[in-house]
Amino acid sequence: MKTQGQAPLWEALLNYRQQGLNSWHTPGHKDGAYTLPLWRDFLGAALALDLTEVPGLDNLACPGGAIAAAQERAARFYGAARTFFLVNGASAGLMAVILATCRPGDEVLLPRYAHRAVFNGLILSGARPVYLATEWLASPGLPLGVAPESLAGTLREHPGARLLLLVHPTYEGVVPRSEELIALAHAHGVAVLADAAHGAHFGLAPGLPPSPLDLGADFVVQSSHKTLAALTQAAMLHLREEAAAARVAAALNLLQTTSPSYLLLASLDTARLLAEERGRQDWGLTVARATAARARLDRAGLPPLAMADVTGPAASGLDVTRLLLPTAPLGRRGTEVAATLRRAGQEVELAGEDYIVVIITPGDGEEKIEALVTALLALPRSDSRQPAALAPAPPVRIPETALTPREAWLAPRRELPLGEATGKIAAELISPCPPGLALTVPGEVLTPEVLERLRDLRGPSGRVLVVDG
Repeated sequence: MKTQGQAPLWEALLNYRQQGLNSWHTPGHKDGAYTLPLWRDFLGAALALDLTEVPGLDNLACPGGAIAAAQERAARFYGAARTFFLVNGASAGLMAVILATCRPGDEVLLPRYAHRAVFNGLILSGARPVYLATEWLASPGLPLGVAPESLAGTLREHPGARLLLLVHPTYEGVVPRSEELIALAHAHGVAVLADAAHGAHFGLAPGLPPSPLDLGADFVVQSSHKTLAALTQAAMLHLREEAAAARVAAALNLLQTTSPSYLLLASLDTARLLAEERGRQDWGLTVARATAARARLDRAGLPPLAMADVTGPAASGLDVTRLLLPTAPLGRRGTEVAATLRRAGQEVELAGEDYIVVIITPGDGEEKIEALVTALLALPRSDSRQPAALAPAPPVRIPETALTPREAWLAPRRELPLGEATGKIAAELISPCPPGLALTVPGEVLTPEVLERLRDLRGPSGRVLVVDG
């Protein structure tokens, strides 16, 4: 990654403010003059940078100035042919690629644990999902990924597939065998979209997994706000080649707001600059600190999920800066452990049924990490630990598909009690998190097994949307 320096959009915002122009345009708070005083005192000068498409600040829908320059610098840094700034999160990027590359009836190969935005992209495009067999860790119950051998078989069975969706990494930090999967897809003429929402920092320093863009993925979506220095909701979409750029841009203009936040856009510009100037140093230190914290927890009998637990036919590694702690050694549920930690001043990223997840970034100094480790070591524990083992299938079998997600979404619908829904066609996406596994997708036939899981989620009086007819 070559250092470019400078942040053209951020500098454009500062230069505009220095002109001292009176605002007779949106937004209505007028540089913070008309806001709740406490809100103004808290945000301060940031309100004066909440600007709109005035001369010199470019236009996200058709960039040709400061935004275009910022995107070009990001593309050069990440090694992309084209980079798009996203203000509707990584979700907009995932949906835009599917919409730009697929037509009604086209097949998209994907794991069942894909983000809900991927299923929304199927609804928008009319594409048909083909689910890939996934290997699982039995305890805690986590997806490990798709084995290359399994993908090879699916590619032979579906020679007309249009797109492969990879999750690199999973929410829990597991990294798939992406290099092999990408090569297989390309050998069959299938483009690859990598959901790297939780891997925006990948490739910045030794000890971190590689970026899927470096492994050959055609489209890579990163949630820059999740691990880098961008503001929440700010993300990037990288293209390996320029060929699809026009269609992707058109799709983004369908999906993104026409009033983008310049604070979000500028945060992407400055986050990229920080990654260029300090990424290797800062993330190298973060890897070392996370590794040290892992070692202390391991020695104390509270071992985080480790590389050896996941590496195998479907997974190539793990993000060491994301600590997944099984709570079986504590004899308590993950939600209970998270509540105890909150009382000790520590807020976790995710609390599952039998694990918690914490994320360590360069924003976490030694003192803060020490406070986390101290709180974890203070938790009461038992000596029992469930061994990790591969499970051959997801917890819920993939139901029969009667309609494409788009057909089911657009069809007339009605709400039924769960007890009356067996055999009906689902009209809604239900993807409870954690673990984020799609329990049912529009167009699938509701089975007793799925409905039983829905009763656990929605209670005995729960209801579900089904296709009417």
